[in-house]
Amino acid sequence: MTRPASLPAPTRAARPATGRVAAAAAELRAAVSFLTRVPVHRRTAELDRTGAAAFGLVGAGIGIVAAVPVLLLGARLPLPAAVGCLIVMALVSGGLHLDGLADTADALAAPAPDAAERARTDPRAGAAGVTAIVLVLLLDIALLAAIAAADPRLAAVAVVVAATGSRSSAPIAAWIEGRRRAPPPVGLGGWFASRVRGVDAAVAVDTMIAVVLIGATIAGSAVALGTVVGIGLATAGAAFVVNGRGKLDGDGYGAIVEITFVAILAAIAVQLPIPAS
Repeated sequence: MTRPASLPAPTRAARPATGRVAAAAAELRAAVSFLTRVPVHRRTAELDRTGAAAFGLVGAGIGIVAAVPVLLLGARLPLPAAVGCLIVMALVSGGLHLDGLADTADALAAPAPDAAERARTDPRAGAAGVTAIVLVLLLDIALLAAIAAADPRLAAVAVVVAATGSRSSAPIAAWIEGRRRAPPPVGLGGWFASRVRGVDAAVAVDTMIAVVLIGATIAGSAVALGTVVGIGLATAGAAFVVNGRGKLDGDGYGAIVEITFVAILAAIAVQLPIPAS
């Protein structure tokens, strides 16, 4: 997640009455501001919005844009197409989820809690962080290339579904974290968890389900099964991150996004038919 221009106090001040369309537009602008590098003008009164309800929708938009190279080149050049897809995704998102993954990996590799916090906040990536980024990108590329070589349409749909599911995972994790957190929230991660409501997580889930159903209609049942299995795997990965860190900070959300993305791709790719020898 990207950091908003300013972090309002985690109090639920009454918002001025607005129409549903205006409120939805404000939520969408907040989600675009959090998840992408697309310049968005946000009014001061909107800065208390997380945009969490629109995370799935923005994730789908990111996936649609990133899927273009796979759809156009996947049949002939699956490997370059997969690389192109990830380049587009990194440009649109600013690569900040990868940064969160790296910082989280460095923190998990640290020998003590104080060293973990120093490692997480160090602007330089450590050995564990670099390794995590390289491995995740290699897995993303290999999985996408394998799917594209078998079925470019399935690969394009897999990108959209994985992008939607991975971005939707953040509000779900935040809602769960907000329910279990006892001390006052601190930092971006704490602020996010304190602001995400159950309805925000529910809308993100509904968006993910809708995108998965559309994807399954286009590319087959492997999309739906892969998403369900991938979410299950990602949940285990998220639990490992939270248990290892003892909390869910802003970087942890980035790690969860990346883990969910690769888990969904893997669960779809494993269903590909074995080539005849």
